[in-house]
Amino acid sequence: MTERDPTGVPRPTSSRVTPAEFVRGLRDEVATHAAVTHPFLLRFAAGALTRWQIWGYASQHYYLVCFFTAYLEAIANRTPDPQVRGLVRDILEDEYMRPQSFERSHPALYRRFLRAVGFGEGEWDRVPLLPATRTFVQIHLDTTLRSWLQALGAVGPGHEWAIPLMFPHLVRGIERSLRLEPAALEYFQLHIDLDVEHGNALQKGLLRWATTEENQDDIHQGARRSLDARAAFWSALAEQLFPDLSSEQTG
Repeated sequence: MTERDPTGVPRPTSSRVTPAEFVRGLRDEVATHAAVTHPFLLRFAAGALTRWQIWGYASQHYYLVCFFTAYLEAIANRTPDPQVRGLVRDILEDEYMRPQSFERSHPALYRRFLRAVGFGEGEWDRVPLLPATRTFVQIHLDTTLRSWLQALGAVGPGHEWAIPLMFPHLVRGIERSLRLEPAALEYFQLHIDLDVEHGNALQKGLLRWATTEENQDDIHQGARRSLDARAAFWSALAEQLFPDLSSEQTG
């Protein structure tokens, strides 16, 4: 039986590596994963994108954006650790942008971007979704039901560590292809900076709980499921938007 401290955190037992070593290794794995080094991101960053290519990307990504707070809410509701709950609740406040949530929530900022690139009001809800887009969300919802530690791995390493590495490619490609007001890209710029802060905050939670081999395995599994789903999402977009790139990958 796992021995725990008064707050419910498992006391350190035998594990392959220390919590700090585990986190460092996970950081390295995120930085080299296909989710953040994908050819789609490099091609997108090169620019010369048609408007329909930007629409195709944006309409699928918006669906992912709308579900992110559900994963955070699940962790906050299921974790037995008050400190982790507090860290996640603080991130949720940033996501909802309270007290200005209607116009400043992160989905609202993304809708501002969608309008700027030519979407009519509500058209983003009528775009058919790619199977990989639906699967991405389904995998993450399933992860929240499996284990709150797996969900923490998916949200922390899988999102907050990865996004500052992925989003600069997206911003670069959009800026090289369309002339937009800076406010239209606020969603992306905000996440490039804010997710570094969020990632560091969630790392504190990882260090508290990565004290046993079982917990490290849970966290790692959640991170890998999230990153693998993201890589599959980029691959699906590459197939739809850059057929030549997709042919090069399979050829």
